[in-house]
Amino acid sequence: MKGLEKLTPVRLAEVLTQKGSVPTEVITDALYAQDKHGEPISETLVTAGHITEWDLAKVVVESFQLPFLMASNFDISKEALQKLGEDTIFEHLLLPLDLYGNLVTVVMPIMTPHETLDKLQRKLDVEFFPYVGLITENKRLIGELFPAFKEWTERKQAAKEKTKVTVKAASTGGGWTNIFDAADAAVRSSMPKGK
Repeated sequence: MKGLEKLTPVRLAEVLTQKGSVPTEVITDALYAQDKHGEPISETLVTAGHITEWDLAKVVVESFQLPFLMASNFDISKEALQKLGEDTIFEHLLLPLDLYGNLVTVVMPIMTPHETLDKLQRKLDVEFFPYVGLITENKRLIGELFPAFKEWTERKQAAKEKTKVTVKAASTGGGWTNIFDAADAAVRSSMPKGK
């Protein structure tokens, strides 16, 4: 879809700053969290209560000229779900709705950056037609469609917390070497074990 290259966290941050929707320091912290921990800026801002997901979705719709859709109002195609696969759906909260040849209509959790969409399109050999949706709606529907989503989310959250605690503990005693060693150990411990 044309114009998606403008769909970036930095551009969203600029729009929010221009509109005065969220304080600049909060936006800076959200961008930092995305770079450091991979937490999407939209999810960080909504979860922390700095803006409602409805208001943020409205900003994305208006600023990036994208359509809005509540995924629950759509009959979701099993072929589209299979085309994206559980890993992609869980990791990015992208909810595929339908498949038309190699065109997949997807509902984003407010905003998925162009870079992510582009990588997934190349990996899956598809082209996305994205709709703006809500984070909570996508999570709820993915949980209903995939019973394994709840356990996957809990594992991911536990690994994230463990990494933060390990890095924080290492940073309080021992310098840079310990920080990197602790982070490396946390990443290794969060990787799936061989069967």
